[in-house]
Amino acid sequence: MEKIINLIKTQVCRIIYNDDIDNNVWIFSSTDNKKFNYNSKYIFEYVIKYEKNITPYYIINDDDERCRLQKKYGFNYFIDSKSKDGIKKILSAGVWFTSAGLPLYGFDIGKKRTIVNLWHGVPLKRIALMENKYGFLKKLYFKKIFSDNYSYILTTSNYLLSTMRDSFRVTDEKIKVWGQPRNDVLFKRKDNKEIEKLYDNMPDYNKIILYAPTHRDKEITKIFPFHDYDKKEMEDFLEEHKIIIFIRTHILEQANISNYLGNRIKVIDEYKIEDIMEVLNLFDILITDYSSIYIDYLLLNKPIIFLPYDKIEYLNKRGMNFDYDDITPGYKPNNMKEFFAAISTILKGKDEFQENRSIINDLFNEVKTPCSSNICLNIKKHINEKQN
Repeated sequence: MEKIINLIKTQVCRIIYNDDIDNNVWIFSSTDNKKFNYNSKYIFEYVIKYEKNITPYYIINDDDERCRLQKKYGFNYFIDSKSKDGIKKILSAGVWFTSAGLPLYGFDIGKKRTIVNLWHGVPLKRIALMENKYGFLKKLYFKKIFSDNYSYILTTSNYLLSTMRDSFRVTDEKIKVWGQPRNDVLFKRKDNKEIEKLYDNMPDYNKIILYAPTHRDKEITKIFPFHDYDKKEMEDFLEEHKIIIFIRTHILEQANISNYLGNRIKVIDEYKIEDIMEVLNLFDILITDYSSIYIDYLLLNKPIIFLPYDKIEYLNKRGMNFDYDDITPGYKPNNMKEFFAAISTILKGKDEFQENRSIINDLFNEVKTPCSSNICLNIKKHINEKQN
């Protein structure tokens, strides 16, 4: 209903304001115009800092969140898509960047303006029109409101071109290998103190590990899915090797992981670390299952451990674009003994998967340097070509 109201309101406002646009006004949005996240966040920050001839606006419909961001970045940068003034500013913009959805919904809304879908990760799992749950009417709606309006859809590799094309039902020309702006932060030097200052009484450590399991829609995620799991043995092992594991999980599941937490197993508090990308390059090892965060992590050339305990059930339900085992270069322990062995081997400097990681990294990550500047350059070039 919210999206239908958005569509009707947009169509009425387009008539009232005559859809006049300014190509130096750029709009940024993400999940349902509610979140300051994903690739939209990072290219927005780049534009504020470096593109002085551009007037940028980021859409946040939550009043409290918008107020918080205005205090941090500046009052003039954040607007809503609910008010008359907000809608007018959005419709005046010649460029829209989105990581999920659109700033406003409308038919043929992309004819006059440049609309760039930055997306929000490498599509290991099926997305958009390739998802198993999409019926005919939903696919038709998605195609007309979203796909047909995009000027460009960005990805990280030519290997992904056909996947993105089929997911959005667009021509090859609309898919551009320009990278993900969120990966720009991976190339910035960081200090572990950024994590240490967020937690009281941090124990001494030599290594820190990020554990980022995928959220299951209808089931509770098993954190350490081992039949022989023993909390004391886990803590003893981590104490012996001076390791801290930080678990980053969905906020709805944080209550379910309380039994696993201890002196050396801590939860990532999203109120303290808003976006894991900001600190991803600090971690020495990544543990995950099906999250595409490991594709970003490949750029760091660090070890990865996979725990796909429900692989058959999960992948059959969601659907994968690639063979899981072929594209996951890392240990896949089936019990706690194998889990300890994998970490111990890594700590000894025996990086058995380094060559395989490099191959998969090249496959998915052709863009291995910061990309926001190049994206902005390409958009301005596109605008100039349209005008001439």
